[in-house]
Amino acid sequence: MNKLPIDNIKTLHDIIDQINIGITVLDSRNHVIFWNQFMVKHSGISESDLTGKNLFDVFTYLPRQWLELKLKSVRLIKNYSFVSWTQRPYLFRFNHNRMISGEGIEYMHQDCTLIPVHNSDTGETYVCIAIHDMTDVVASQQKIIEINDINKTLEHMTHHDAMTAIYNRDYVEKQIEYEFNKSKRYGNLFSLILLDIDKFKNINDTFGHIAGDEVLKNTASTIKSQLRSSDVFGRYGGEEFLVLLPETNLANTASLSMRIRESIERMTTVYDNTEIKITISLGVVQFRPDIKDYLQMVHEADIALYHSKQNGRNAVTQYKITGCNLLCCALPEANPD
Repeated sequence: MNKLPIDNIKTLHDIIDQINIGITVLDSRNHVIFWNQFMVKHSGISESDLTGKNLFDVFTYLPRQWLELKLKSVRLIKNYSFVSWTQRPYLFRFNHNRMISGEGIEYMHQDCTLIPVHNSDTGETYVCIAIHDMTDVVASQQKIIEINDINKTLEHMTHHDAMTAIYNRDYVEKQIEYEFNKSKRYGNLFSLILLDIDKFKNINDTFGHIAGDEVLKNTASTIKSQLRSSDVFGRYGGEEFLVLLPETNLANTASLSMRIRESIERMTTVYDNTEIKITISLGVVQFRPDIKDYLQMVHEADIALYHSKQNGRNAVTQYKITGCNLLCCALPEANPD
């Protein structure tokens, strides 16, 4: 089999001219001694017009101080140096071939490899700069990022309440079910708080539904600021909210509930130059092994919440197997039924 005569300079020149990689070679004074067809095509300057000229005199936009240090280092150390487009989008300001607009890619993105080349005749060390067009890779990565951003937005919309920006009922219930099943299997402890804005209908009737929406947003924000990152807080429906507290016993949940109740009592929502004050009622329940499913647990929290409503509102009631033990000591105990 015949071998390609790679020792033939013209053959090598033709090969390098045809590859889809930019190749230029600089002497020790950074004069261009080789400029392949890739570089001709994208720069618009022929090899004959550029050969013998200083690279920085022709391409004045090049980062001269930085690139001269790079070239000097390659010649001195006699080792490759690599510059990724992620560090510096491009070295030569070439137009790219992509036809799609709106991608935010102004020029060809490039990976650049600086290669030391020994000239045996003169003893000099030249530097070959290889330019790889990475524009398609960059565009693909941008498209992936855009798709991921869209997916994250869709996921957020699926799991969150549009008005208050906290979790919605479907997501909260799934998290409660997960936590409940984990506790059933491993004995983990967790608690729930179900809360409701007192006389919310009066707010809508008096100030209008837009004012009511502002109250809901302010309530959600005030409560969320007091929770841990591990807690799951969501809008359960209308003016009702639910908090899932992993690894939290009834006593600590009741204390948190009282702090939340007091913060909402102090809270003021301003709408149309009018200050709106509200209170909330809360029901608290802790996981017990005898509870058959998470829905029963939510139901018990709802019973405790109802007891708070029936006994004056602006109160916290904790559900126990023997009844609902009120944290507001002025109120009497009530049976869960």
